[in-house]
Amino acid sequence: MTNPHPLPDQPIPDRVLRALIVDDEPRYLNSTRLLIAQHFGSVDTAATGREAYRLLEHNAYDIVLLDLMLPDASGHDIMRAIRARRPDTLVIVVSGDAAIEAAIEALRAGAYDFLRKPYEAEELTKTLRNALRQLELHRDNRHFQQRLQQSEHWHRLLVNLSPDIIYTLDAAGRFTYLNESVEGLLGYCRDELLGQPWTAIVPEEDVEGARHRMDERRTGERATRNAELRFRRKSAGPEAAHAAVELSALGLYRDGPDGGAEFLGSYGVARDVSARKEAEATVRFQAYHDLLTGLPNRALFRERLSQALIQARRDGRMLAVMFLDLDRFKVVNDTLGHLVGDKLLQAVSQRVGRCLREGDTLARIGGDEFLLLLPSIRSRESAALIARKILAALDAPFHIEGHELFVTTSIGIAVHPDDGDALETLIKHADLAMYHAKDHGRDGYRFFLPDLNALMDGRLRLENDLRRALQRGEFEVYYQPQVSIADRRIVGMEALVRWHHPDKGMVLPADFIALAEDTGLIAPIGESVMQLACRQASLWQGMGLSSVSLAVNLSARQLEQPRFVEQFTATLQANRLPEGAIAIEITESTLMRDLDGAVAKLKRLCDLGVEISIDDFGTGYSSLSYLKKLPIHTIKIDRSFVHDLDSDGSTIVAGIAAMTKGLKLNLVAEGVETRAQLDYLASVGCDAYQGFLFSQPLSAAQATPLLQPQLH
Repeated sequence: MTNPHPLPDQPIPDRVLRALIVDDEPRYLNSTRLLIAQHFGSVDTAATGREAYRLLEHNAYDIVLLDLMLPDASGHDIMRAIRARRPDTLVIVVSGDAAIEAAIEALRAGAYDFLRKPYEAEELTKTLRNALRQLELHRDNRHFQQRLQQSEHWHRLLVNLSPDIIYTLDAAGRFTYLNESVEGLLGYCRDELLGQPWTAIVPEEDVEGARHRMDERRTGERATRNAELRFRRKSAGPEAAHAAVELSALGLYRDGPDGGAEFLGSYGVARDVSARKEAEATVRFQAYHDLLTGLPNRALFRERLSQALIQARRDGRMLAVMFLDLDRFKVVNDTLGHLVGDKLLQAVSQRVGRCLREGDTLARIGGDEFLLLLPSIRSRESAALIARKILAALDAPFHIEGHELFVTTSIGIAVHPDDGDALETLIKHADLAMYHAKDHGRDGYRFFLPDLNALMDGRLRLENDLRRALQRGEFEVYYQPQVSIADRRIVGMEALVRWHHPDKGMVLPADFIALAEDTGLIAPIGESVMQLACRQASLWQGMGLSSVSLAVNLSARQLEQPRFVEQFTATLQANRLPEGAIAIEITESTLMRDLDGAVAKLKRLCDLGVEISIDDFGTGYSSLSYLKKLPIHTIKIDRSFVHDLDSDGSTIVAGIAAMTKGLKLNLVAEGVETRAQLDYLASVGCDAYQGFLFSQPLSAAQATPLLQPQLH
């Protein structure tokens, strides 16, 4: 921990300043000691409550930096002991306790300030600077007290030097005396208020509650002590229109002519606690709000939903809970950085907030996930209307740090009472509905359906099976030949992943790839396929089959990894393969997640001799402009167009073929199953094909005999 803002030179105190640091975390203990050592003549440390009590018993400290959570003692108990024995010691609480009550209790117990771990060095430096200034003021105050306690004149001077407002009222409640502090705190000259009723400085809405405190007539134990009030400032902006004070007051009496007590008026002392109240408000805000967006957090959302459910049950009304998850937001963080990602989240929350009604609650619960409460709706269509407004609001691009960004969201909706009556149930069902929306293409909304529970249970089991499959090595690679149309020779093999499930047998990619992409497991699965394919390519090269290209499919998450190119070449080297031995197939949708980043990486691979194919061409963007940017060698026609050759597919295939030849690229067709399909593809100039007409995907043992005749 460094000190970017050193403390200013302090006046030499009456004695050497001493500090004590109490913290059970060695890292914070040592770094804090190094940071503050230059400003104190002596710095002691304690890692336990027992050590702290021992040091406090034998030493007087000016400042104590105190952790509330110690292994053998309560920080609050230690602070009370300090207050009782050495009330002039300033206690700065430095704690990782996230509970709002802990912070507020510390401030109420007399802590000078509260810092929440982890903190920046600058925060501690600023707090320490203020504390040292406070010590200097205390020292000066002590000097004044010693000099001014011998006469009435000195007494009045001491009163005026007090930071507290000291006043007296007459029997009618009018000010008869005010010290000079009223000007610094409230902005009034004393002469403006003398003769005025006490209501002149109390906000109108607070007058009734302050009546028997400001104009106090009681004495002794029944008199007002430390009552929290607000005083009105003379002139200030709306954020600082009032000062928070703690008031102690009592009635003043003298002996009357008839032997009774005659009421003269009231005497009061008002201490400014605005800073403490602001600190409490800050701690309370942090406990219930997301600091990035300023939106309510999960805790506050649950509190509001709980209240809304009570009201809805009482009134027989419907309410809705929505779960919003931004689609592919991780790409923004990974490619443009978290600063851009954070600003995008702020912009999204503001745009979504403008779609809501008064009384609705939008909360950020973490990452790119939001919860929305609609506490009163007439029908399910009312919730759907809000969802459509949100989707429409996000259609327009966001302009962040010079980048034009498009964001979509998937929304799940659960409605009370149809979809649940309990808080947790509604949130869970909205979450399930959101995943249902993602499974149906994203950028949309879905209502909860009863059968989603079973679907999500199956999804969870499948995800767990996928993780175990990676650990157990259950993934296998099958190979489908790519055949030259001109001479019927095998010119390549496409590596296709298969999952050999211990109970279900062979599982095809269509049954698990989408889930692997959603959970992020697609990257390690892709790495596993790459390793297996490279080993097989090495074996085939050892058999003299080096003329056959082996193509591996690349996922978006693999391509997004910063060191993908280095990892790819390292895998080839580990298997003693030349850099052109493995070709790459990548889909249009994968490219468009980060086109500029993808182009840069693919160009590096192309320069190394790696052949690159666009897979499933025609199902995504199919833009000539991006094709010109890409260092590609081959376009693969998606099997759906080959299957529809008898309808409008032939026109599309002919158009793709013409464009491919114009760009001087190779053209490969997928999913060829009939001789008629092959003949048509040959007529439009297709170079190669793969499909059941020649062979289904084969294991390595089955594929090798097909390749061996090509040795001759």
